[in-house]
Amino acid sequence: MFRNNHHGFTMRLLALMLAAVLIAGSALAEDASSALAKDPFALLEGIDLSLCSGAGAWSTDIQIHADGTFKGTYHDSEMGDTADNYPNGSMYISEFSGKMSVVEQVSATIWKIRVDEVNQEGKTGEETIEDGLRYVTCDPYGVTAGDEMMLYQPGTSLDGFSDSMKFWAHVFDAEQQELTELKDWFLYSSKEDAGFVGTPAGAAAGVSMINPWEDLPLDQVQKLIGVPMNIPEGAEKAISRWYEGEKMAELQFFRTNGDFCFRAKPVAPRGELIDISGMYFTWQYQEDVTVGGCTGTLAQVQSETGDWVQRCLWYDNAAGVSYSLTVVAPDVDGLDLIALAEQIFLPTVG
Repeated sequence: MFRNNHHGFTMRLLALMLAAVLIAGSALAEDASSALAKDPFALLEGIDLSLCSGAGAWSTDIQIHADGTFKGTYHDSEMGDTADNYPNGSMYISEFSGKMSVVEQVSATIWKIRVDEVNQEGKTGEETIEDGLRYVTCDPYGVTAGDEMMLYQPGTSLDGFSDSMKFWAHVFDAEQQELTELKDWFLYSSKEDAGFVGTPAGAAAGVSMINPWEDLPLDQVQKLIGVPMNIPEGAEKAISRWYEGEKMAELQFFRTNGDFCFRAKPVAPRGELIDISGMYFTWQYQEDVTVGGCTGTLAQVQSETGDWVQRCLWYDNAAGVSYSLTVVAPDVDGLDLIALAEQIFLPTVG
């Protein structure tokens, strides 16, 4: 009798223990599921998302709310696009709003997002002129209805990121910085091959915030940088800019064979050849060169879009200034980037 009662008690105890384990396991599973199934839009509340390359005075900036609705602005300054009735240049601008939804959560830090709708204010092509500046309404850039984008949370591993994704995420020099994961939010469209970097609203300005370049007359930019800059022969729509945070000058222009961008920046300590171009690729070809008697390098790569990219870097030791000249073009055959650099740059005698 005692043995049978003991056996029954043991079985009941095991049943209770098993039930407890199942309940605990269920709770843990629910906790794990809750931890995974985060609402990305709620996490993005108070985050500014900005799409900009760091070159040129353009950007698209959006804010996404907890319910998935968003508002945004695209602007592109073209101070070289002038006429008699708008001598101060042109500003292409688009203000828009819309709605996004979550398609699926891919992992604990990655979501697939669908752009359900985009509503533009005004009609494309509408123009107004104020204080000698022409404002042109244009289509939004970087956000398209029907597009499915990938949202990456800070801390996501950079493994599997293409060079283009790293460029738009502003982690193009990840190896130099020894980065293995994202520092900021990143919303990427493979359709547009472009991405938005997200940082807390009101954070200090930088490349991951609204574009910091200011369009200024060339003589004013030269005064700020302290070295001469010449617009080369054949250049069209030349625009000069200044980046106060980096004390860097820029001259962007077009020629028949591509889109060019020249930069100059004082560096310390002297003697360092640094990359200030904003063009960070895994270069297919590199060689040492001389630009106006200064030591430099020339590199070339074909991008994922099929365009060719060339980058020339050089350093003027007498002035303590680093320079870069880049071009993006469908074809670079016959282009002498060094000769063009020597048209823009006048070395300091010393």
